Amino acid sequence: MLAKTRLTFWLGGLVAAAAIAACAGARPAGGGALTRAEERKLGERVVAQVRREFRVLDDPYLDGYLRDVGTRVARAMGADTFDLRFHVVADPRINAFAVPGGHVFVTSQTILSSADEAELAGVIAHEIGHVEGRHIAHRMEKAAKVNLGAMAAVLAGAFLGNPKAGAAIATFGVAGAQAKMLQYSREDEEDADRRAARALVAAGYDPWGLVRFMETIRRSSPTPEGVPAYLFTHPLPENRSVYLADLIPPGTELPPPDPDRLWRAQARVLVEDPRPWGEDLFRQRTREAPGRPASWLGLALLLRERGLYEEALDALGKAEAQAPGDPEILHERAATWLRQGRTEEAVSLLERLRTEGRATAPALRDLGWAYLEAERGEDALAVYDELARLDPGWAELPYYRGMALGKAGKLGEGHALLGDYYREKGRPDLAARHYRQALEHLPPGQRRAEVEKALRALRNRRPRRE
Repeated sequence: MLAKTRLTFWLGGLVAAAAIAACAGARPAGGGALTRAEERKLGERVVAQVRREFRVLDDPYLDGYLRDVGTRVARAMGADTFDLRFHVVADPRINAFAVPGGHVFVTSQTILSSADEAELAGVIAHEIGHVEGRHIAHRMEKAAKVNLGAMAAVLAGAFLGNPKAGAAIATFGVAGAQAKMLQYSREDEEDADRRAARALVAAGYDPWGLVRFMETIRRSSPTPEGVPAYLFTHPLPENRSVYLADLIPPGTELPPPDPDRLWRAQARVLVEDPRPWGEDLFRQRTREAPGRPASWLGLALLLRERGLYEEALDALGKAEAQAPGDPEILHERAATWLRQGRTEEAVSLLERLRTEGRATAPALRDLGWAYLEAERGEDALAVYDELARLDPGWAELPYYRGMALGKAGKLGEGHALLGDYYREKGRPDLAARHYRQALEHLPPGQRRAEVEKALRALRNRRPRRE
């Protein structure tokens, strides 16, 4: 279950974004429909709040997998896929939610609880159905007409650490009218289901995967109130199976999807958000499905996390035997060598993948790190410039690029970029230190002026009163 503080965010965060945007933009009561630009802005604010309140997993392979599945069903739904973004939140309970602007949040347990890709695709299709139906956006438009001042005050108290305000939102108390307004209705659920079922059939997925996963939710650990966390925001229509059956063409019996991609994703979730049974699961899979590369790759990743590098390399060798030349498996071999200190071997393999045009964004991240370890700053810079195009959402890119600039002898630029990085991270002490070091090396010019201005702003900051 989502703890009440977490439920406060999942419901309250949406209201907060609406309230903040409405107040900041001075939207009058009855201000009309939210524009797509406003929806994107709201979505970005919700994402920022999620990242402050939760741990969001950072694995490009995992993100890419969800994006592939999501894009497949979104295109079948006729949805715009350009703005779709997927975020995996570390949480031991099943939950998923979509917000305006195309952001879809899925908990780690949702991925781990999916028996096959059709089930996960069903959850994702359902959430995209909510986005396409603009269910939350329509409720935000209504919320903009109802006591925004009181709603904003309660939410501000909750997010500033007022436990009573947080509990009020979580239990639909003080802010009950506003919070409940952003809870999906059963009509919303049916609309999202219908959109999802049609899209799943068109995309070649078994639409019954959605129904099977809803049964998994029913069996999941309930909240203290006896309701699974997902159902706080997704009320379950009683006749779901009936109306879904009407949408599914008679005789539709699709074989289970190849589990390889889902198993790879589940292994990466278990590395980032471990479970005590994770390694046992993949050992079992190597016994039951030894011919599947994902069985061995998943085991290798989990062994490596325990520092069992030789055992991990042995498992990777078995994965390679089943999928020769697989760039993900080859990258993980190089990554394991890096952890062993076998930097030259790792660099050689990663450079080969890059030369052949088969280096993934995670492989390039490791190549950049390997170059930094080898004091090859200019080479690292070239890799990070490439990553800026391939992986622009990587939040740590400024840090590593700043390090590379320093190793390339560009100390002023490097310290300036690290100052920017730590300022964005809310670390003014480290930001100021790097800015001061940057000024020791930067010549007169625009960049120096920017650093001086940023340093003055940090010095003029006053601590908030409690």
